[in-house]
Amino acid sequence: MVGRSPNKKVTVRTSGKSSAGKRSTTKRAKSELGSPISKQEVDSGESGFKDKDQRNSQVEKKNDRVSLLFLGVFVAALFFVLGTGFGNSTGKSLVDGAIDELVSNSTVDVDREILERAAIEGALKASGDDWANYFPSSTLDELNNSTANVLTGIGISIREARSGAIEIASIQESTPAFKNGLKVGDQILEVNGTDVQGSSLTTVVALIRGDLGKEVVLRVNRDGAIQIFSLLTERIDVRTVDASQIAPEIAFLSVNSFSSGTSSEFYNALKSLKSSKGVVIDLRDNPGGLVEEAVSIAELFIGRGTVVSYRANGEERIFTANNPKPSVAPVVLMINKGTASAAEILAGAFQDRNRGVVIGQTSFGKGSVQEFMTLKDGSKLELTVALYLTPSGRTIEGVGISPDLRVKDSEIKIKALQVLGGLSKLSTKN
Repeated sequence: MVGRSPNKKVTVRTSGKSSAGKRSTTKRAKSELGSPISKQEVDSGESGFKDKDQRNSQVEKKNDRVSLLFLGVFVAALFFVLGTGFGNSTGKSLVDGAIDELVSNSTVDVDREILERAAIEGALKASGDDWANYFPSSTLDELNNSTANVLTGIGISIREARSGAIEIASIQESTPAFKNGLKVGDQILEVNGTDVQGSSLTTVVALIRGDLGKEVVLRVNRDGAIQIFSLLTERIDVRTVDASQIAPEIAFLSVNSFSSGTSSEFYNALKSLKSSKGVVIDLRDNPGGLVEEAVSIAELFIGRGTVVSYRANGEERIFTANNPKPSVAPVVLMINKGTASAAEILAGAFQDRNRGVVIGQTSFGKGSVQEFMTLKDGSKLELTVALYLTPSGRTIEGVGISPDLRVKDSEIKIKALQVLGGLSKLSTKN
């Protein structure tokens, strides 16, 4: 029996001072994308361009980018090193003063907005916050669409690795990315000839998305080998839950990410299947998303009590389940090193509340809370303000969720059924 529908607000208890106007999120960006043109593999030393003039043009563009990068780093360095200086003499900040001097005296044509962005991003990197990000006002549409259900793209979601590389976090089936052989973990180096190493997630997403039928050429690093993929964008209906009857009276639900409406998708799928002997929840390669959606799914099984909590700015936030009639079916959750953020929160809640068995590999370890701060021009900073805690008080950040049972990916579905068989017998005896 499945409990009530998750179409309601998640119960959140708070204490301490208010933090109105801020929004907690998990750091994630999506790009969903089109049908294939071709795929070719090249060595890391090859440029991927056949025409000599094109190569020369590319080199010139790259040199310009390098020059601007060094200028940006210089601005960021001034921001941190100088204690007093010419900036303050006119009532301006040191950064404004430094940028004024660079714009006035640079031997190359520089864009003030680019320098300001470089200074902000340099400051964020120097802060030591691995998940800090800057969203110029021009990219806010991409940010707002990051949890949309219909997009134009190639069918991937991306994340920033701790190394700073932009990598593919998940791929939706029957999309251009899936058909052309892109894989989870591929590191994106270039999009349509633009070097995106060191770029923000929203910048990369903006480069990939576009009008229907737009050609997207990705240069990726896969385990040290460089490959080039050429695809066309198409309309992507983002499906976050795939469900099937994996065995008699056992339901299998794969949650690809946590977007707006994911918990409703999950509830409706579970309701359509027979699950008296158990439920398998596949969270492998799930990059996370909206924490509230993960909490709503947990509530279907946990019923009442804490699911996750954190303390930020003197305020404690506790996400609780409040379902008087939760499902009593045995549950197994499958995780791997690509399971991150909200997906880890869900697995940790089941584990700590003794409501399910977690199998697979240790998860990614992204368990921090980010909040958005709006700057005077409408752009936004995303800063880490707290760490999520599982019901028992464990932190996830940098550690991940360790499975109750370590299982190879090739054997995990069979093992899930075996574990459910044992849990089902225990519940029958009880």
